[in-house]
Amino acid sequence: MADGLNGIIAQLERQKAAIDRALAALRNLEGTETPAAAPPSSGPAKRKGGMTPAGRKRLSAALRKRWAARKAAEGAPAAAPPDTAPRKGGMTPEGRQRLADAMRRRWAVKRTAAQARKRGRKAA
Repeated sequence: MADGLNGIIAQLERQKAAIDRALAALRNLEGTETPAAAPPSSGPAKRKGGMTPAGRKRLSAALRKRWAARKAAEGAPAAAPPDTAPRKGGMTPEGRQRLADAMRRRWAVKRTAAQARKRGRKAA
């Protein structure tokens, strides 16, 4: 078992050395030198507060540009005319009038019934 672990460790060391050589070659191609004194970082520092204001501005500008390009590609008009907009339900003026008439009739019946009860109490 120890031989198996040693073999795996040796293989990983060889892979690490190959990766280091590849990184050094790529850095030389770009003209950047490897910092000798800089310790290897574990990645960029994490922000606790979310996005910076500058980052938020960049992102919103990029999104505005993206949506403007998309709208221009579609060739859609800026706003649809109000006559062609689909109705969201609701009542037509005729339906509203019919409802108002029906409510007036109901209240008239209630009113006459209440007046009849009042007259019946006064007579007694």
